[in-house]
Order: sequence, then structure tokens, then C-alpha cells
Amino acid sequence: MRTEQRSGRRRETPEDLHARFQHTLGNLTLTAVNSELSNHPFERKQDLLRGSHLEMNRRIASTERWGVREILARANELADRAIALWPAPLRGVGRAERSRDWQLAHQVLAALPHGTWTSYGDLAAFLGSGAQAVGNHLANTPGVAHAYRVLTSEGRVSDGFRWAAPQDSGSDDVRARLAADGVRFTTTGAADPAQRLSADDLAALLAGTDDDQTDSDDTAQVVTESRGEETRSDRFFRQLTADDSAETVAAVRALFAHWEELGGWIGHGAGRVTTSAYLMLGEAGGPGRGIWPLTFYPGTGRGGTAEVVFQYLAAREPFTDRALRSELLSRLNALDGVDIPEGKLELRPNIRLSVLEKDRNRELFAETLTWFRDRWEGRAAS
Repeated sequence: MRTEQRSGRRRETPEDLHARFQHTLGNLTLTAVNSELSNHPFERKQDLLRGSHLEMNRRIASTERWGVREILARANELADRAIALWPAPLRGVGRAERSRDWQLAHQVLAALPHGTWTSYGDLAAFLGSGAQAVGNHLANTPGVAHAYRVLTSEGRVSDGFRWAAPQDSGSDDVRARLAADGVRFTTTGAADPAQRLSADDLAALLAGTDDDQTDSDDTAQVVTESRGEETRSDRFFRQLTADDSAETVAAVRALFAHWEELGGWIGHGAGRVTTSAYLMLGEAGGPGRGIWPLTFYPGTGRGGTAEVVFQYLAAREPFTDRALRSELLSRLNALDGVDIPEGKLELRPNIRLSVLEKDRNRELFAETLTWFRDRWEGRAAS
């Protein structure tokens, strides 16, 4: 590696700068998708962070580039906010306790769907607090709904857990209460990690559903672009092809064709870094005119995904009927390699598109889309 000297000092290489700034305050954030972020280019990380419910991640996603200048600026901003939030103690004054919105913690715990759990760290990240403070609060505050469903990151009951108030006779066994709430346990005795809700999942529980991703202006059913310019559909399949096998891409194309044969149409997101595809029914251009069961996304380094929008469907007829959403869940879980927990029925779980490489999975998926269309078209008659 060539090294240059200026004024007696060695010029820093990109590797040097990476090593010096990688683990500094301005380059750190909170996320439940750290393994997916990995060492991908900044544009790929932007796409993952853009969907986060944490404001600090959205700020990073909206930045055009990420280098030393941006890292230092963010470090200064975070330092200023930290100083304002946690001022140094004054002499003669007792220890200050930062006020936390514990009511928000109570609200999100009360909203935990059947068959789910979360961790102290996840709840702390959602609140902007610390795991120990969360544990102390739950242990000392009677009446917090589902407090026993907050476990360690390994899915185990904390050694320091205690009921904040006496329980009804025979109901003080935490594992029994968890099992009664639909939480499964692995052979090692830990709560099933597939049923764990991350900080982003917790935020989604309290998020509204009317600001969903279709943004009619951005998902025009027919994209008219200049001759020679890449269409949104072309962009979607180019990005999908770059990260998935030819078999997966062919399966997605076949499903899109099947959807159009059913009378649906494909809407596409306007993103130029990463786009998306929506399986739409009905008309575009206004709330209530259309509906969609799934959003397809190109890969994030590990292959493309289909997001099942249960949370959105819960506010759209006829799928306000939970039994219909449960049937959709059961139909999707019939695919080999798909196991969506019942607790995710209130959220937006993902399915890896690679499962569509299997013939039987493609058949079941196509049947599910037909079933969905039939239920929607029959809504007026019912």
C-alpha cells in the first residue's frame, strides 16, 4: 500500500479513516437488523434504515452520503442532545432521575399480541431508556399489563424478575403464564425467538395504518417514462435479479402474471435506490379504492422478501374480520419454509421469496392470491 507524506505526517488511507471512525458516537445507532446491514454499501443501508420507526435511523437514511464530515456532525449533534438531556449533577443536589415516558411502555405492553414476547433491551430501545431502568420499573410498578412477557435477550425469565404485586392463587408461575399467552419454548427452555418483537415491531404496534406504503402518487399502475429510460418495473426486476436466483425471479414474474389474470395490477414504489412492488386490487388514486395483501421488495443482501401487510388489512374490509386474516396466515404458513407466528397477525411479517423456488409453494401461493381476490370481490355480497 502506497503511503504519502505531507509536512512530515502520513496521509490517512480510506482503511485508516474507517478504523478511526467506525466505532465512534456519530457512526453508531440502534437497529434490529444489524446482521442485514453488515458491510453493505451506504445506499443499501439507507433502504433498511428508512423503514425504521426510530427517528435517529430515519435521519441517517435521509442523508445523501455518509463520510467523515457527516459522522462528525452527527456526533456533535448527539453530544449536544445528551448534554441537554443529562446535565451534570450540581453540588448539594441529590441524584437527578431522568423522566421517562413509562405510560408509553405500559401502552405498548398492553398491546402485545397473543403469542409474542419482547426483551428488556427491545423495550428500552423503543423508549430511549436503558434495560436496567426498564427492569427496575417493571419490578416496582404494580398493574403493568404483560410485564412478565418482558424477558432477557435469550428469551428467559430474568433472574431478578419478581411480581410487583401478589398474583391470584396458582398464577405466579411465569412460564405457565407465558404458555397460556401462546408463547412457545424451545428445547433449551428459552422462549421461541420467532415470537420476539423488536423495538421496531413495538413501534409498529402503536403506529396508525392510514399512512401505508402505497402512497398513490408513488405507485402509479402504469408508469409512462421517456423512451429508453428504465421503468419502475424494470428497476424492480433488475434489483431482484442482482440478489436472487434465476428460479426465484422467474417465480415472481409468474406470480405477477397470475395476479394480473385475476384482475389485479402491479404498483411500484418510486425509489431509485431500492423499489418495491404491490399486488393491487381495485382503483388507484384515493383511500379506500384499492387493497393489497403483499408488498415485494428486492434483496437486502440475503434475498428478496414479500411483506404480508396484516396491520394494514385490519382496517380494510372484509379483512377487518380477524378470522379472515387468520386464514390468510394459515394459508401462507402452509408453504414449506414459512412459519409466521400468530402474534405477527397485528404486524407486517416477511416471507423470503426464495421459498417460491419450490413448485408446491408456488401453487399454494397462487391459490392464496386467488382466495384473497375472491374474498375481496365478495365483500359487498356478504
